[in-house]
Amino acid sequence: MIVSLNQGSAVTPTRMITREMVRHWRYASECADIGGGLMIGTQLKVLEVSKLAGQMWIVVAIPGGDPPKRLKISGEEYAHNFKLANL
Repeated sequence: MIVSLNQGSAVTPTRMITREMVRHWRYASECADIGGGLMIGTQLKVLEVSKLAGQMWIVVAIPGGDPPKRLKISGEEYAHNFKLANL
């Protein structure tokens, strides 16, 4: 749940996240190309969080880039595809 996340938290996909899937997300135009996708267990650092009712989203950094690529994930997409990472 996004309300439990803060900047600096880490999240991980609960299933394979594909390029095609991201193209249909609410904030697709604000997401970087993820190439071959993100595997289950990939750790993504939370850069920004919005906890406003009706406008819940997070921005995460994709590891390996300099500067890092970013994904903007709505609350609903987070609930269906991600969880807080066990660090």
